[in-house]
Amino acid sequence: MKLLKTAKVLLLMCLLSAPSLFAGSAAASDGLETYQSLLTTAEWVKANLDNVVLIDARAQALYKGQQGHLPGAMNAEWTYFVSMQGQPGDQTYGAVLPHAEMAKKIGDLGIDGAKTVVVYGDGGDWGNAGWVMWILRMSGVRNALIMDGGFTVYRAAGGQTSDTTTVNRPVAFTGEFDGSYIVDHAWMRENFDNPEIKLIDVRSIQEYTGQIRPFGERRPGHIPGAINLPWAQVYTSDFTILPEDQLAELFEGAGLTDKNQTIICYDTSGVRAGFMTMILRLAGYANARCYNPAFQVWSADAETEVVQGPEPY
Repeated sequence: MKLLKTAKVLLLMCLLSAPSLFAGSAAASDGLETYQSLLTTAEWVKANLDNVVLIDARAQALYKGQQGHLPGAMNAEWTYFVSMQGQPGDQTYGAVLPHAEMAKKIGDLGIDGAKTVVVYGDGGDWGNAGWVMWILRMSGVRNALIMDGGFTVYRAAGGQTSDTTTVNRPVAFTGEFDGSYIVDHAWMRENFDNPEIKLIDVRSIQEYTGQIRPFGERRPGHIPGAINLPWAQVYTSDFTILPEDQLAELFEGAGLTDKNQTIICYDTSGVRAGFMTMILRLAGYANARCYNPAFQVWSADAETEVVQGPEPY
């Protein structure tokens, strides 16, 4: 039995490095994400409104609300990019769309892969802009930025707003799918207990320990072996991303000491985890990936284990 267990671990380590497991090209984006390549300021956006494609990742109610949105911004919240077939817990519900379908959706936003894209959300949301950025990078959009601090910081900087709904002219977009950003449920079932990966639950501590199920998960708790690192910890008080040294301290304090290690992030449906995947990559963890469609599916799978309470470290 001991030999069989050892063989299983060795096999999983080999499988983990196999590109085909990552739903397409698995080569990690080599140095793509930095503070400069991923984030921009509200002041820069103010000065470049006419030169970029603007994507408002907030809920539609906020986009159309009294405070308005950035002039020329098109609204695309997280549900725009996923299948909503079935119900929470089904593998089809909340799963990112196939690449060809996703490429059309991205082209319908006016994104052609040539013009710079700026995505923004707002302080206190689930990292919506990071989720959209995760989608764009995975779909082959390389010249896109997140407006750090979101809509509130933009308004505080005196940025102009609008209440006119924008619908961009659809353009052709193909892009090259990068499977190094994502793992699916089948991959997770095979690899979640591999000692060579770090599994990060980015939900609140109450969700992680199973005290609450705010989104109706079939079973409360977390995936065995996952450590808890809530997504909100990467923000400053004004909802900008922590400075580089503080972000490094946070991640290293959570045990993420090897920047070459494969790190899998998950939450309930994927939004917070997509955001955290991008922030980890920004901090130099080039093999960070997001498990989609996440804990909703894991908890609904009768053949998976769920742990309640803290991990016994």
